[in-house]
Amino acid sequence: MSKFKAFLKGNVKQYENVELKLERFDEPLVLRPLTAGEADAINERCFKFRPGKGGKMERVFDVVRYNREICVASIVYPDLNDRELQESYGVLGADKLFAEMFLLGEANQILEKVTEISGLDKTMDEEVEEAKN
Repeated sequence: MSKFKAFLKGNVKQYENVELKLERFDEPLVLRPLTAGEADAINERCFKFRPGKGGKMERVFDVVRYNREICVASIVYPDLNDRELQESYGVLGADKLFAEMFLLGEANQILEKVTEISGLDKTMDEEVEEAKN
């Protein structure tokens, strides 16, 4: 018998989507946690190059874009890629729809929930303390 049987894909508990109710909308959003692989791909897309010292190009991380992309990737409902929804806000693209559809505070609530359900809301100290208990 394998010592790591609990880690085999068929034995892993599936994550559950969560609802987030925002005051301005009659229906809640449905969010899903992101895998490390999805976050890595988003992370890689969020680097840009800009001129640095001596004209050398520097690789710079765009944290605003990263936060926006993890939110967009996490939203299951409503479908931000839906053409009718995008047209109703006069934009093309899920990221542009997100920026137009949600107020700043709402975007922050979404980001907080996405980081929470994806396991990014706890510091290492909190994790150690929880493990002790």
